Amino acid sequence: GGPNPAAVRVGQGVIRERLTAHRNDSDILAYRSHGLYVTWAKVSASQRDGVERYLAERLNPKVGISFPDVVPIPVNLLW
Repeated sequence: GGPNPAAVRVGQGVIRERLTAHRNDSDILAYRSHGLYVTWAKVSASQRDGVERYLAERLNPKVGISFPDVVPIPVNLLW
C-alpha cells in the first residue's frame, strides 16, 4: 500500500487455503508494517500458469522465486 505499492507474493490455488497458509508465513509478514492487501481474480484453469508467470515477471514479488515455466499471458495490472 501507500505511495509506492509493491507485490509481496504472486500465486494461484484455492484462495482460502493459500491465504490461511500465508497468514503465518514469516517472509510475507515481514512486510506487514507497509500494509498488506489481497486481491484475486477468476482465471480459467488453462490460463492460470501463464497469468501467474506474467504477474511474477511484471510485479517482481518480494517473496517466492519459483513460477511456472510457460509463456506469460498478459492481464490488466492494479497499478
